[in-house]
Amino acid sequence: MKTKRPLAVNPTDITDFNRDTDQLEAFWLFCMFVAGKNSDYASRCLTKLIHAAKLGKDIGEEGVFNYFKSIGEVGVHNALVANKVGQYTRLTKGVMQSLDLDLRTCTLEDLLNIHGVGNKTARFFLLHTREGCEYAVLDTHILRWMGKYGDLPVPSSTPTNSKVYRELEKRFRYLSRLAYPFLTDSQIDLLIWSEQSGRISSEEVFDMTHPWESRDGVDD
Repeated sequence: MKTKRPLAVNPTDITDFNRDTDQLEAFWLFCMFVAGKNSDYASRCLTKLIHAAKLGKDIGEEGVFNYFKSIGEVGVHNALVANKVGQYTRLTKGVMQSLDLDLRTCTLEDLLNIHGVGNKTARFFLLHTREGCEYAVLDTHILRWMGKYGDLPVPSSTPTNSKVYRELEKRFRYLSRLAYPFLTDSQIDLLIWSEQSGRISSEEVFDMTHPWESRDGVDD
């Protein structure tokens, strides 16, 4: 019997280019849930929702999206409410529209067509599930970093205008490549989020970005 991989999402370790279908579907739910919320809270909500669903049906056999199809829009809404996910109208509609997505092949535009999904959420999903993606997840942590290291003012919250978003994305990718030339976009995203949210120290940032050097700048 094939062992099912866990569906829970760890906010500090989110990059995985080898997720199976169930994991992709669970991670997409997390990406929608976390918009405007604390990542740990969104992760707990997702874990509780999946656990509660397993009490009635085996998601491991049926699949995450198929389970939500089976309970319908009212069932999805009730599940979100029962697990205190929040933003119930937006998320219910977004989840229902997502159920026919092929998350292995869907485009950025496909994701942006989902109700309530913006540039940040769509890019977040693709960046951490598909190797080689070149996107920026312009959340408050990234914008704060840009404000500190950039040469131009930046907004305090994610821009909703797509043209403005793309311009800021281009600037961020330039700045971050200068700062972290040996990291991928997904690694840079997680690194800056971890630092700006206080999950890692500046010394740990140095260790992650300069693994071949001591903190004194001398090769070990």
